[in-house]
Amino acid sequence: MSTDLKTRLGTPADAGAFLGLAFDFALAQPVSTYVLADRILAHLDHALSEPRLVEWTERHLRPFLERERARAKARGDRVRDWMTAELQAELRALAAKPVELDPKMVERLVRQDSVRHMLRSVVQETLDRFVDTLRPGGQGGGLLGSVGRSAFGFASRASKGILGNISSQIESQLKSAVTGFVQSSMNMMLDRVVHIIRSPEMRRQLSRSGVALYDEVVKSKTTDIWEFVMARVDLDDLLEAIPGQLAHNLERPAIRDGLLAEVAAFLDVEGERPVSTLLAPESVASLRADVIDIGTPLLGALAQTPAFAAWEAGDTSAALPPEVAPDAVETDPEEDSAPEPEPEPEQEAEPEAEPEADPAAEKDEAEAEAKSAADDDAE
Repeated sequence: MSTDLKTRLGTPADAGAFLGLAFDFALAQPVSTYVLADRILAHLDHALSEPRLVEWTERHLRPFLERERARAKARGDRVRDWMTAELQAELRALAAKPVELDPKMVERLVRQDSVRHMLRSVVQETLDRFVDTLRPGGQGGGLLGSVGRSAFGFASRASKGILGNISSQIESQLKSAVTGFVQSSMNMMLDRVVHIIRSPEMRRQLSRSGVALYDEVVKSKTTDIWEFVMARVDLDDLLEAIPGQLAHNLERPAIRDGLLAEVAAFLDVEGERPVSTLLAPESVASLRADVIDIGTPLLGALAQTPAFAAWEAGDTSAALPPEVAPDAVETDPEEDSAPEPEPEPEQEAEPEAEPEADPAAEKDEAEAEAKSAADDDAE
């Protein structure tokens, strides 16, 4: 039977029929068979880990942005070319809609130091220029000077300097009064600004400004938008921040709870439906044909592998999780830098014990020495 299975999987007709059977069976299963809420977060944690996001950002996102920027320049299209006429109309109507600003938000924005400085400068300069028109030689000939000339134009030459001195004193007093007025009236002017911004007339003005801005944007060239953004955004800093930003939000308990809640809500609606009903019939047919066309030679090649032969022989180790390559294992830097244990001090070797004397050997040696001594005496 094993030989027959191997032969049939290597036959295109049989392998294609088997893949079609498996495809139909898989798509007939309910959605809940494949979407498991308790495993979603674990898969996301692995797929969206910060090191993996950094890798994909550098290998794919950055090159895509650079290629799309070049394509936008070559196309020469405009922003409106990306939208249908219906969407353009909807967006323009949205831009024209009167803006209802939150009073507390307007209050906080208007009372920023930058706004106070701008308003103070405008009012101060406007009033100073008004005072400047009053002095002789100022714009309009000088109100004070003209009054003096009409009233005393026929007086003696000795009185000509009197009005000049008076007008200078009045001008100095007016400018001092203007400065004091501006400083003491800032809070009142800011309150007035808040009131004007929230007035119906200002809402209408903001709506007209929104429509004008929308019209300018949609008729702009796409490449001009790209250049505008790239001139003001450091792409390196932005791409460097994206992986950490995504990982940060995925670690937030509120976000994780929200993802689980959305998966559960999706399963409540779609969980019992067969997978095939989520796709258009044309998509199912096209996908089925692709699975058979691509999978048939792969299935035949699988039948020729040693792993398949081992499985035929009863080896079920392929069902176990694959071993993780050493390079893919994330290690703790502190563990890597931990000092190696010091070797234990070598113990001094004990002196070897002298071998015990053999009594028989000692007796033979004594007899030999006695015989040798006797022979010496006989001589």
